[in-house]
Amino acid sequence: MSNQPNNQRLYPLSAWLVWVAILPGVLLATAVALVVTAERGVLLFDNPDLWWVAAAAPVGGLLFLYGVVRRRKALARFASERLAPLLTRNVHASKQALRSGLVVTAILLISAALIGPRWGIYLEKQRIFGRDIVVALDVSRSMLATDVEPNRLDHAKQQIRQQLTERGAFQQSNRLALLAFAGSTSLRLPLTTDTLAFRSKLDGVHVGSAPRGGTAIGEAIRASVELFAKSPTEATKIILLFTDGEDHEGGPVDAAKEAWTKHGIKVYTIGVGDPARTVGARVPIALGSKKPLLHEGQIVFSRLDVQGLRAIAQAGGGLFAGVSDLFGVVNHIAATKKAELSTQERMRHRPRYPWFVAAALLLLYLETLITELRPVQTDQPQRIWQQEGV
Repeated sequence: MSNQPNNQRLYPLSAWLVWVAILPGVLLATAVALVVTAERGVLLFDNPDLWWVAAAAPVGGLLFLYGVVRRRKALARFASERLAPLLTRNVHASKQALRSGLVVTAILLISAALIGPRWGIYLEKQRIFGRDIVVALDVSRSMLATDVEPNRLDHAKQQIRQQLTERGAFQQSNRLALLAFAGSTSLRLPLTTDTLAFRSKLDGVHVGSAPRGGTAIGEAIRASVELFAKSPTEATKIILLFTDGEDHEGGPVDAAKEAWTKHGIKVYTIGVGDPARTVGARVPIALGSKKPLLHEGQIVFSRLDVQGLRAIAQAGGGLFAGVSDLFGVVNHIAATKKAELSTQERMRHRPRYPWFVAAALLLLYLETLITELRPVQTDQPQRIWQQEGV
């Protein structure tokens, strides 16, 4: 007689398929359907790139099924027709499958917790500590000179983006404003912690962003000072002035001194251009043009005014540096004190990963409570010495 029925009774594939494959598969499919059909912004994830960890559940289920098949074959080879019933009568087959199903489902829940689902909105008050920094960027025609690649203006924008908005620790602890200036000023963005908005406005700055040509550094400093009107008194307030230093209006040193002595605002000057060129660089008539700008029949040259920018920085209580040394200036600013700039209420999606972790731990705990053995039968045969009267 074949002992196959005993193998099926000990390891019933139908029960194992239900608990370790079908049920976790239904849960996984339901989760995927909810993600796909959820409205955008309603359901978010902390680590969406970890979606692949959810594959651990079906892989675990397949490993359990593989183990069942191996044990069925081993039992068929090992157990005789009379021995098989003795091996199976005290084993609760469905509870074996149930325990494994609980483990696979727990793996699925832990995978979901790692992905970090969030839903439900709440308001969070966030206190912002840092410094207030106004970036004043020269957009006069001389900033088209190509003594630095690709030109002075684009080179300055590249450095600003890299050093002020892409250094995580620095950008998260400061508010930035953007002011374009030439012969007059143009406010592009007031003080904000929104780095993406700052980058967007910075990318849109070009020669001509200010309504009047020329270069009025003093007016740019005074306009920058006005942007700190709502800054806390104890806040560290800084003007980063990016320019080649050519000034056609006068008064930048006095403006910097007034900003520092009366308002406590430091003025840092960042020279944009090649200081090694004593004659300067030719100014093109337009962006990308090789034709030089002429004034009264003479080619216009623009030279980086290092001495003038040093004087402005000294009067403004700040530092002067070339644009290539902006990294050092940013480090110097990062060492200054922080102050509470504002308190903001932000809408947050509530993290739900604790639910999944708790459910997984509960299933694993239940798995330890389930026993695979049936109660011992009272009619088991007794040895001779156990029998009454011996």
